[in-house]
Amino acid sequence: MKGKILVVEDEPIVALDLQQEVEQLGLTVIGQAESADEALIAAEENRPDLALMDVRIVGSMDGIQTARLLREAYGIPVIFLTSYSDEPTIKRAARELPYGYLTKPFQRRELKAALEVGLHRGKAEAQHKAEEEAITATVSGMREGVILVSAARTVRFMNAAAEDLTGWPIEEAKEKPVEEVLRLGEQNQCLAQAGVSDAAVEEFGLDLERNGGDRILVDLSVSPLSSHAGERTGWVITLRDAAERLRTQAVEEAFEEGHSFHTAPIAMMQLDASGCIVRVNRMLLEETGVPAESLVGRTLTGLSMDPDPRIARDLLQKLLHGGAQATVVRQRVMN
Repeated sequence: MKGKILVVEDEPIVALDLQQEVEQLGLTVIGQAESADEALIAAEENRPDLALMDVRIVGSMDGIQTARLLREAYGIPVIFLTSYSDEPTIKRAARELPYGYLTKPFQRRELKAALEVGLHRGKAEAQHKAEEEAITATVSGMREGVILVSAARTVRFMNAAAEDLTGWPIEEAKEKPVEEVLRLGEQNQCLAQAGVSDAAVEEFGLDLERNGGDRILVDLSVSPLSSHAGERTGWVITLRDAAERLRTQAVEEAFEEGHSFHTAPIAMMQLDASGCIVRVNRMLLEETGVPAESLVGRTLTGLSMDPDPRIARDLLQKLLHGGAQATVVRQRVMN
């Protein structure tokens, strides 16, 4: 058994005897304190794993109040020691979530058992807290919004991305109904469906009204959470700004369209809405022998008056008789 112990006891003889008992168990006593001030100084300097705390100590604060300060400021758990076993004292001590409670006089085996249990629990809780902090840090740093919803359909947690997307700070959104935070109007069926489905639900391009009144398009997925016993404990909602997906799709479509255009087996040109040539494909250039810079930016009317017969005669004849195609570029509206 290893660990650093702080002894908080205002009777020097009792404190010395307690220190010897602890050290004989193989533990290290990092200091003795008689008051709350001395206990806090020792905790700051040495960061013990556990404090053995007498309920009645000298000073303006008793051991129960001191235990609260050690837990809140440093996360140090305590085992209470006392000669008093009256119900009011025990109830006050229990509110500070101690790792143990020994009534004086106690046997060495009782002290050993309390210390072993306390140190093991402290180590396990510290590890669990570190894992939770790591998970929270990872989730908070994600680009996608993450919302944790309880079985009662209230918001339990939101990461920074979810706060940005919804316009709700977690302090205001917490414990609110999820439908109030995710204002999707008639499109809220995906949330309703998630309430009865055991499978993940995913929707794209939903119109979200943000807190504040403005609106954005979002992609949303809802995944159920269950306990080991199979009981539904809530849902995880992942939220993404749909604009990035739409931009990516537009680029992919443009690339695919451009590739097909240039590799088409017939001569082709594309015009914009005003009738100006935007681009011509390789087949047209090969068949006419006209460079692209002589065509792009011009109208068909302008081509008809060109002094080069390859343009004014041959190219327009191809267009008129189906030997070449002219199409209008589609206008993409980005939501």
